This record gives sequence, structure tokens and C-alpha cells, in this order.
Amino acid sequence: MKKSKLPANFLLSLTYGTLKVTCDNQPSINFVSDKNRRIIDIVDIPVKVSGKPGVMKQLSEAKSLAKKLKNEEVTLEIKFQGDTVLKLGKDANPKLAKIVTLSSDIEISDLKKLKKLSEML
Repeated sequence: MKKSKLPANFLLSLTYGTLKVTCDNQPSINFVSDKNRRIIDIVDIPVKVSGKPGVMKQLSEAKSLAKKLKNEEVTLEIKFQGDTVLKLGKDANPKLAKIVTLSSDIEISDLKKLKKLSEML
């Protein structure tokens, strides 16, 4: 099976702008793109996704995306309710996450909130 390059290409092509997703007039996801920074702030997820892999497996699978973002000098920041939980790409400073993900392009900023976010999905 060939892996899709859509996520990286999509994130790289959106250089400026904002997108707000709501559910029942309540904010769910805010996306901001400004130059070389992309921010996804997940406020609330009103639906559950079943059969998803665990958070560590998801991080391992994000390695190729993070590497592509870094090569293009772009940072993707994932926030949960306004607080940064994960950075991928250029400005990632992995510290201990490098041991888990085997990538120098993924930073876990708040493991507790990342786990909480993963449980919501």
C-alpha cells in the first residue's frame, strides 16, 4: 500500500489563514497558519473514533510527517484547549520524546494533556 503525502503537502501549502470548526455552535478545532508555523488547537472532539492505535504508535507513525515539515522549515504545533502538547518539524526540541519516537523532529510538550487528548479521539 502506498503512503499518502496529502497531510504534509496540505500543511505545507497553507501558508496564511485561519479555519474554525464548530459543532452545535461550540468551538471544536481552530487552525491557524502563519508563514512557517501551523497551529491546530483542539478545543473539543464531539465524536469518538474507534479502533485507533495508542498514542505512542501514533507518534511513531508521525515521524515521516515531522521530517518532511522540518525539511521544509515548517513547525506544526498541536494544542489541546489552548496548551501546546506536541510540536512536529522545525522548532521541535524532543528531549525525552526522542527515546520513544526515535525522531529528533517530534517534541512532546505536555504528556499528560497529550494522553487526555488521545483518549478523547
